[in-house]
Amino acid sequence: MAEWLLVAGLSLLIMATVGLVRQAAFRGDSTLLFLIPLAGLRQVQENWQSYGALALLRVLGAVCLLVGAGLIYVQHERLEPINAVPGQVLRGAKTPAATTFVRSPEAALLMVQGDGKPLSGLIHGQTLLNPVRVTLINGVLSIHQGEAFLPDLSVSILLGWRPEDIRERRTLLITPAESGGPPVHVSWKPEGRSYPETRIFNEGYRLELALAPLADQQFTGALQLVLPDTLRSYLVGDFTVQTNHLRYRNGKVDLFFDHPDTLGYVAREYLHTQFPAGAVAAIRIENVNLRRASREGEVQARVELRDGTVERRRLQLEENSVGWAVTPGSMETRVLAAGAAETAGSGVLGASAPRASLSPAVTVRLHRFTDLASYLGQQVAVTERDGSVSSGTLTRVNEQRLWLEMTMGSGRAEINLREDSVRELMLADGTRLVLDAGGGETAAAPAPERPAPENGGAPYQDLIGGPVAVTLENGERHRGTLVDVDGKRVTLSVAMGSGKVEYFYDLGNVASIEETQ
Repeated sequence: MAEWLLVAGLSLLIMATVGLVRQAAFRGDSTLLFLIPLAGLRQVQENWQSYGALALLRVLGAVCLLVGAGLIYVQHERLEPINAVPGQVLRGAKTPAATTFVRSPEAALLMVQGDGKPLSGLIHGQTLLNPVRVTLINGVLSIHQGEAFLPDLSVSILLGWRPEDIRERRTLLITPAESGGPPVHVSWKPEGRSYPETRIFNEGYRLELALAPLADQQFTGALQLVLPDTLRSYLVGDFTVQTNHLRYRNGKVDLFFDHPDTLGYVAREYLHTQFPAGAVAAIRIENVNLRRASREGEVQARVELRDGTVERRRLQLEENSVGWAVTPGSMETRVLAAGAAETAGSGVLGASAPRASLSPAVTVRLHRFTDLASYLGQQVAVTERDGSVSSGTLTRVNEQRLWLEMTMGSGRAEINLREDSVRELMLADGTRLVLDAGGGETAAAPAPERPAPENGGAPYQDLIGGPVAVTLENGERHRGTLVDVDGKRVTLSVAMGSGKVEYFYDLGNVASIEETQ
C-alpha cells in the first residue's frame, strides 16, 4: 500500500509539473515559476482557468507522496527488534533441538538426587533459592523466586489445567522426542537490569509432573524438568501449590497485600469464627469488590452449614494497622435455604418444616444450646431468667454462651450471655425459641464464673487511656484503647472510620489485659 502511494504520488507530481510548464510556455509565461515549489502560486490564482486543474493534480500527487512516505516510516518502526527498546525481552524457537544434557546421565543423576526433596535447581545459570512460590492460576503452573512484582527467576508451564477439575492425583510426562507438550517460559533478570528476559520452549525438554489435592486451594506436587538450553537449566523436587494470589511473609498470609484474594481469605477466616466448630460445610466466595483508593472492600460469600442451611453473607472490610480486617457490625445475612428445625409438635430436631415457613405463633424447643447457631445473623430478643430482655443481632454461639451485637448511639457494642441465664429467645417474626434442657439430652453444666480481679479491676487501672490487647477466656484477642475498668466490666474503644466504637466485656470473662505499642 505504501509503495503504491509513493509510485502514484510521484507520477502525478511529474505529470502535473510537465503540464504546468507546457501551459506556461503556450501562454508566454515564465516556466521557471512552476519548477520551484509554490513559486507560481500567484500565477495560478490569477489564471485559474488555465492552471487550476493541473495545480490541483500536482497537490494530489504531493499528498500521496507524503502519505506513502509516512506509512513506510511507521512500518519500519514496528519492525524494529524487541530488544532494541527497554523492557522485557522474548527469545525462543518453535522447534528447539534437544541438547545432549537433556538425555545425559548427568541430568538423570540430578533428578534422582533431588527426588523427594524440596524444589531446587538451576535456571539460566542461577541457583533457585528457597523460599519459592508455586501457583496454579488460569491453567499456568508458575514457580517464582523473589517477592518483587517482577520475579528474579520464574518458570511457567502452560498446562491449561483448572484447579477445580483436579480431584485426584494427575500426572504429565513429556519426553524430549515428543511434540505438542505445554509451552515452558523461563524468565530471568540480567545483571544490572530491572526487566526480565524470557525464553520459550515448545518442545525438546523433559518433564515429569504430578499434582494431587492437599487442602482448600492447595495442591501437593512433584516436578522433574530438564530444559534444552546451553546453560543446563533444570528443576527437581516437591512443592506445595497455591491456587490464589495470596502473598506470604514468614509463613503467614500478608494481610497488607492489596488483592481480592486477600480480602476473600480474611472474610473466609472471619466466617469460620461465626459458627460452632464443625457446623460449616463449605464457604464459597462469590464476589470481591476492592476499592484501593479508599482502602475499603466488600466480600459476598455463600455459606453452607451441615444442617442444610444455606446463607449469603456480605461483609465490609477496611485496612487498618493490622492489615485487612472485617469492619465490626458490617455483616449482612440473607437465608437462601433454611435447615432443619424442631417445632413444638415434632419432638425431634429436624422433623419440622424449615424456619422460613414457620408461622408467627410457633414455638420451637431446642434440646441443645448450640442449636441456636441456625439463627445466627437474625434479630432476636433474649429473655433472661431474671426477666430482663436484651435485643440485638445473634452473632456467635458456643456451648456455654451466646453473643449479641447491639446498637448503642452511633456505634455498636457486643455483649455475651451465659447459657444458664437465658430462658428463651424471640425472633423478629414472633417465633419463640425455648431452651428445653430436659427434652432428651442432659444440659451441660454451666462453666464456673471466673472470679473478677480483686479491688474492682485495680490491676488494670494503670493501663486506662493507653493501647491494650484484651484476651478473653475463649482465646479471643481484641485491641483498642482501654477506657474504663470497674468491678463488672471492661470498656474498650476501637477506632472505626472517622469515629470510635466502644465494646464492653464482662470482667469475669477477661483472661488478661496487656499493654501494646
